[in-house]
Amino acid sequence: MSALLCVIGSEPARAQDAPAAAADEPVQGIQEIIVTAERREQSIQRAPITIAVVGGEEGAKAGLSKVEDLTRLVTGMQIGAGGGNAQIYVRGVGDFSYSSLSNPGVAFNVDGVYVGRTDGMNGNFFDVERVEVLKGPQGTLYGRNSNGGSINLITKDPSFTGISGYVSGELGNYDLKSVAGALNLPLGETVAARIAFKLTDRDGYLSDGSLDDVKQSVRFKLRFQPSSDVSLRLSADYTHLGGVGGGYVLLPSRPGSDPWEGTADPAAIAYRDTFPGTSGPLAASDLTQDTTLWNLSAQLDWDLGFADLTILPAYRNVDTFSVGAPGFFYQSTLQAEQESLEVRLGNSSPGLTWVIGAFAYHDKIDGLNFIKASTVRSIRRNFYFPETKAGAVFGQATFGVTDGLRLIAGLRYTTENRTLTGRIVDARATPEVTLVNFGGERDFDGWTYKGGFEYDVAPQSMLYFTASKGFKAGGLNQTGVASRSVFEPEMLNAYELGMKNRLFDNRLQLNLSAFYWKYKDIQNQNVEIVPVEGPNFLFSNVGDATLFGGTIDAIFKPTSFDTFTASVEYTNSEYDSYAVTAPTIAYNPATNGCPVVDTSGGIVTKSCAGFQVARAPEWSGSASYQHVFDFGSSGQLAFVGSMQFSSARWIGVNFLPAERDPAYAIFNASLDYTSDDGRFSVGAFIRNIGKTAYITGGIQHPFRTGLIGANISEPRVFGVRASFKFGEE
Repeated sequence: MSALLCVIGSEPARAQDAPAAAADEPVQGIQEIIVTAERREQSIQRAPITIAVVGGEEGAKAGLSKVEDLTRLVTGMQIGAGGGNAQIYVRGVGDFSYSSLSNPGVAFNVDGVYVGRTDGMNGNFFDVERVEVLKGPQGTLYGRNSNGGSINLITKDPSFTGISGYVSGELGNYDLKSVAGALNLPLGETVAARIAFKLTDRDGYLSDGSLDDVKQSVRFKLRFQPSSDVSLRLSADYTHLGGVGGGYVLLPSRPGSDPWEGTADPAAIAYRDTFPGTSGPLAASDLTQDTTLWNLSAQLDWDLGFADLTILPAYRNVDTFSVGAPGFFYQSTLQAEQESLEVRLGNSSPGLTWVIGAFAYHDKIDGLNFIKASTVRSIRRNFYFPETKAGAVFGQATFGVTDGLRLIAGLRYTTENRTLTGRIVDARATPEVTLVNFGGERDFDGWTYKGGFEYDVAPQSMLYFTASKGFKAGGLNQTGVASRSVFEPEMLNAYELGMKNRLFDNRLQLNLSAFYWKYKDIQNQNVEIVPVEGPNFLFSNVGDATLFGGTIDAIFKPTSFDTFTASVEYTNSEYDSYAVTAPTIAYNPATNGCPVVDTSGGIVTKSCAGFQVARAPEWSGSASYQHVFDFGSSGQLAFVGSMQFSSARWIGVNFLPAERDPAYAIFNASLDYTSDDGRFSVGAFIRNIGKTAYITGGIQHPFRTGLIGANISEPRVFGVRASFKFGEE
């Protein structure tokens, strides 16, 4: 769901995992939610942004274990997967990527550290404090590649309050076995440590064994606070992702088949081969995932008196090998290193809040894609070695004009250097033959800004307006065709008007926002048949779009034991321009559903102008109800019922009939008992009660025209869980 999950989880009326109230002193009203969306702690009701927040404990009970799960929990998000890459979209703005040559369209940050490669996201969802989803461009404070917004994952820090911790476990269908825990250990008056882990083993949702969940994660944090003015946090984490890995289903589905029939299932392969064309060999035994992630970071916070200084260096490493089957054999081997450093100086006072800073980023990748798309036409190895060096300076201030009126102004300059070398090899030959060597270097830069105002209409009602700009860097393609070697940056100009309210003695929270976005030079990636090279994943700037709409988030707490939530988002979207071109000699009209507008010069041009923006449903939302049965000193029993819905949307950028996924609604329920002291809980859950299938993304087969390899939602899942806490956890 949205921000509302923070106050409605299976534990009675908790926000930010606050301690349970005594049975004879139930929590009154809606509790405050603290976020760091503007690089400082503040109430969510004082942040001039549309924000969805998922509390750590509530997210865990809702099944949040990977970034794709946010599709179920946050209104307006659509997240699929391409190879090992997460394709994250907010209101139709994101990145349709199947290789690491792209740039994410929604920034992902872990404990303040920007994660440049989407391969490295899914090892972080354990021992979570909260997840903040900021909608709209965050280019001033969060920088590069945050056109659609920013996801900020904040994990739990060590505490000096005493020895504490927890252990929890789940058992469920698909042979789910999961255990997690943490130990908080003060090592003196100025040093504290925290170690957390999570082990998960679950069979695949798809018939070929894919879409399983096999991971082992551990994190160690050390906090040193020699005085009230200085704090140093060190963090190290390690994750291994194993098993079969991500999977796909075919669209259109095989007649009479289960929606969760995987593409490497023998029946699906036979069905695939009824489509005209040729395909490479494929078997369920090919599918695998072997990914190792490890990360190091530090954060120094120093109160200098006139301002607070933050220094945040980090190193991240991804080493992955995977074989997937989006209708053909696709093997990816990747080793990536990332180094980053952010330095900020800021202060907050009643009349002025400001922050200035600088950011430096470097990543380097050794990658190999092995594609068997056709036994007779294409068995290719694509070796690619990209490198990115980026830097930025930024500043933002909010200053009071009157007691109730504040102005917002921010600016950021980003510069980026990208280099790429590599080669495409024909793997049919013995020895293998290099078909194309490619390479190049390009610099990109851009300014982003934010401006607006906040106005206190009443003590608990704030009106705000912002105008902002996002910048997503361009890049280089793995191709020897000079005219296609570079794709340019994309931009997003956004305008938002919102109002945040607390009403009726803090029993109703009603947040409203309206937005208008102009999306320019959109980057998309398609499989294209290139002479000599064969099928290739190429990026291009396809056009512009306009998106506008609004969001309503509401929490109503009529009694201390009943909580209703609702979140609804409307998005009207349309491509103003969208051009698809292909040489006449290679043109196949069935590969794209848009009309032909030009056939001159040996080039066929189709225009998708007027189509709804891909992965931007017109309507989406969620609702929930929680009731707590209070048994006094015998504990409490919490029932939660929830639902999520979406209207029809395009799940791919070819606009074929199979890429149009219909509207859906899913329903969930849970029942959890918690002891009077809050230390012990046991419960049961069921998600997607109706076993509704919906699609989150897909890619067209390069040699089986009109056949889509698609990402599908989880089916009906159910299970039991228990947890035990000790100390002041």
